Amino acid sequence: MKAEIGKYWEIVSGSKYVLLINVTDKLFSFAVMLMLARKLPADNYGIIVTLFTLTIILAAVFDLGLPLFLQREISLNPSTAPDMFSKAFLTGIILFVFYFALGSLVLFVLYPDIPFSLYVIISLMIYGSSLVNICNKALSALNDFKSQFLSFLIPRILITSLFVIGLFYYLFSVKILMVIMLAGFSLNLLLVYLSLSKHKIKFTLSGYSLKHMQAMLSLSIPLGLAVVFNLLYDKVDVILLSLLTDFSEVAYYNIGYGIFKAATLSFSFLLVPGFTKVASLNRNKDGISSFFRQYAVIISLICAMISAILFLFPDFIIDTLYTSRFYKSAAVLRILSVGIIAVGMNNLTGIILNGMGYFKIVMYITLYALAMNTGLNILFIPGFGIIAASYITLLTEFFILIMEYYYYRKIMKN
Repeated sequence: MKAEIGKYWEIVSGSKYVLLINVTDKLFSFAVMLMLARKLPADNYGIIVTLFTLTIILAAVFDLGLPLFLQREISLNPSTAPDMFSKAFLTGIILFVFYFALGSLVLFVLYPDIPFSLYVIISLMIYGSSLVNICNKALSALNDFKSQFLSFLIPRILITSLFVIGLFYYLFSVKILMVIMLAGFSLNLLLVYLSLSKHKIKFTLSGYSLKHMQAMLSLSIPLGLAVVFNLLYDKVDVILLSLLTDFSEVAYYNIGYGIFKAATLSFSFLLVPGFTKVASLNRNKDGISSFFRQYAVIISLICAMISAILFLFPDFIIDTLYTSRFYKSAAVLRILSVGIIAVGMNNLTGIILNGMGYFKIVMYITLYALAMNTGLNILFIPGFGIIAASYITLLTEFFILIMEYYYYRKIMKN
């Protein structure tokens, strides 16, 4: 028994910096959005949520799987780190042009009343975060999570401090607050790049060509599509709510959903180094089966406790954090709380399948989940609003878990 407990504790303690990154990130996002929700009218807050959702989706579309592909390749062959990083980072910079152009088009067509200047600021911020992610994945492959944490922490402290001052003392406009966030994210990018240079990984243009880019993308795109489909089913309900209802409903749903997603930090920190470990096992079935069993026990226990808390006390949580103005969010949170275990386990099975290189399996599963989620939301949101969106999200998470576990077992038996 002591040996088993020691083994589980080793998994958790070995991920301490990943835990700190996840906790800090979730607390930062939660604090910023909480301050905005408490200070802004519901419809204005809904506009901010919609812009963040739109730009995050577009950033994922043009991510093309480069960060996770980079992590896997460096994990398998650390000597390729400088070359692989330069190719991935430059490709990310080039793709920004397409990201920004498509986002501008979507804004003009679907949301003509939202200020374009606000979109520009938020889109730059979110894409900057994508470039940070490329740098972070290179460091993750080298198991350097401490540098990621320090590069992340300093800007977030500065942003949060200026947000508090700007919102409660000087009454800064939303645009100024978003500029502060953009500056902080830019500082994060600079610091994490400097951390890479300590590992002798520097950005260079030498040896880069369209042929190299095409070769890399041909391998990364299946993984990228899986990420995109996963994010789309995760975010499409917000977009559809903004189009089929109004921005106030977006605000109510996003608050409940945001707490649900924030709860995933209780286990997600375990899976970042877990991906590197699975990739390094190189499809060793005994090693991967052992990995699954150990992580499944930990994640199941964590998720069961979190799910019970969210299910039993949603009204108290919403009222305490957001005030009674957002009472509708409590129903969303209670419904979604049941899905915590599904999210935890499908994150685990997804990490294993991707780490083993079965990108296309995950891609197709998430594609089917996206199609189901979108179709059901279009059908039921007009009549049942945020309650329908909540149940559909729950159904989608369990669908992904069942499908990924089926293929995991099938691969292990062959």
